[in-house]
Amino acid sequence: MTFRLWSSICMLASLTNSAAAQDIGNWTLGQGADTDGGIVHIASLYASNLITSGNWGPDYAPLYAIACRAGEPTSWSQRLQFEDAVAGGGEIELDAKIDQKAAREEIWIISPKNRVLTRKNTPDIAELKSAKSLTLRWNWGWSGFWLSDKARFELGEVLAVVFTLAKNCGIPEP
Repeated sequence: MTFRLWSSICMLASLTNSAAAQDIGNWTLGQGADTDGGIVHIASLYASNLITSGNWGPDYAPLYAIACRAGEPTSWSQRLQFEDAVAGGGEIELDAKIDQKAAREEIWIISPKNRVLTRKNTPDIAELKSAKSLTLRWNWGWSGFWLSDKARFELGEVLAVVFTLAKNCGIPEP
């Protein structure tokens, strides 16, 4: 379901420029339907830093999102969207650092088109509610040549964002 859900969430990126989108601080909120007909509410935020494009294009800021799914089964998830494809498939290990705490290793799922990473984990989102920043670092590469990249997100009004998502999905806050 994660991969099918993300295709709907990518549609939500188009909502960020429409009158249907709502902003809370630097976050943009929207909604859509997944392939099973469930309503998905999402809040997205661009990184405060740029990363280098692997296809020789301009540098860009990755998009981080928190999403909840209304209806059965309900769920919370995190997403990280790139303009470039991530090498490989299946899973990727990221280091996640919340505020000044020590970084921890997390496993994220790579989407079929290798441009979106997904992680379903309610405790992670619960921890973000009191955070000011989130830094994600990952390694990528090809033919034995590995590079490291990172994205820093200034979370700002994340508590209000999670509260609003939970209310919109009709599910408890993480």
